[in-house]
Amino acid sequence: MVKPLLKLYLFLYLISFSKTLFASSCQSMPLHIANKYSLHSLNAVDTASHAIKYSTKICACEILVLQSNYRRQKNFALFAEITKRKSLASDLSFAKRVIEKEKKRMQSFFYDKLEVQATVADATDCKSLYKKLKIKNKSLYLYDILDADLKR
Repeated sequence: MVKPLLKLYLFLYLISFSKTLFASSCQSMPLHIANKYSLHSLNAVDTASHAIKYSTKICACEILVLQSNYRRQKNFALFAEITKRKSLASDLSFAKRVIEKEKKRMQSFFYDKLEVQATVADATDCKSLYKKLKIKNKSLYLYDILDADLKR
């Protein structure tokens, strides 16, 4: 009778101890650990050259108007994302070639006419570029994000 009761107390103690370790605020951490992860110790540099130099993904985008026999659809974004390998210009040109191939497939299978409204390229991943474009244009639709690394 005593042994199961001790196991129960031990189990409850471990649960309460784990909650204080993992679910508590930063104030209960030791001071040297809390200062290591504070927001004031992080140095954020927001320059474009720093982003291009240290980014690992490059994204190219074309905003399209798609027209079939029955209707015309505006503001569809087609993205191609590539991992930065060589220079920015060569990677961007390869991503744009992937977009051009996909547009030819779209036109041969699904749509009668494709018009390019805008072209955007950035040294970031395509999800964050889509979020930036979506903030500017609420009626923007995501058609697809192509992985240009697979196309190599």
